[in-house]
Amino acid sequence: MEERDLLRCVDRGLDAFGSNMRDATYSALRVNEGLFSFSEMVSNPDALEGALKSVFGAGYVFAERSIITEMKKKFDLSSPASSYTISDAFTIASKEIRRRSRNT
Repeated sequence: MEERDLLRCVDRGLDAFGSNMRDATYSALRVNEGLFSFSEMVSNPDALEGALKSVFGAGYVFAERSIITEMKKKFDLSSPASSYTISDAFTIASKEIRRRSRNT
């Protein structure tokens, strides 16, 4: 399991709202948050939350929940999606990625 698995979860979660919203979110990460690589997003998930708020407005919680729902399918997130923030979910997933990479 790698960080790209986490990126796929973000992509699938955002794809539920259409490719334009996904692209707008990644653009907001670059323009508003100053992040240019996925590894920067993994280490700073609050920037993703900021980008989601910028693009989705008050509806950002639906995009956040969609991403976390996708993450639950791949990572060890045992509670309901609504009980995690994007930061919490990224922290858990990142720890799992590091743990699994040490065991391989």
